[in-house]
Amino acid sequence: MIRAFGLLLVFLLELAVLAIGARWGWSLNVPTAVRLLAAVGVPLLLAGLWGVLGSPRARVPLRPPAKHAFQAGWFVLGGGMLALLGQPWLGLALVVVWAVVTILLRRAGRPA
Repeated sequence: MIRAFGLLLVFLLELAVLAIGARWGWSLNVPTAVRLLAAVGVPLLLAGLWGVLGSPRARVPLRPPAKHAFQAGWFVLGGGMLALLGQPWLGLALVVVWAVVTILLRRAGRPA
């Protein structure tokens, strides 16, 4: 039950990074058409990268250290975008929650 909760939390955090990417794209100081393109394009690019490299069923299988590095980079990017949006503490919380849940899941024998 706790593993299922941890996996659900990691999944929700992954989705949060996509939403953060959309919000970051919309916040750019550029013409509205470019902002709209960024608000749609950034999450699509992130989702594509996750599907190819980061997901449990990724098209490009990475060795565990590389996969862990990619996933860590994913959440650090999300935290960085939150910081750029003026929410550095929320960005830090995103990264810390992901790290703690991931460590607990790995110790329990179930990689995130």
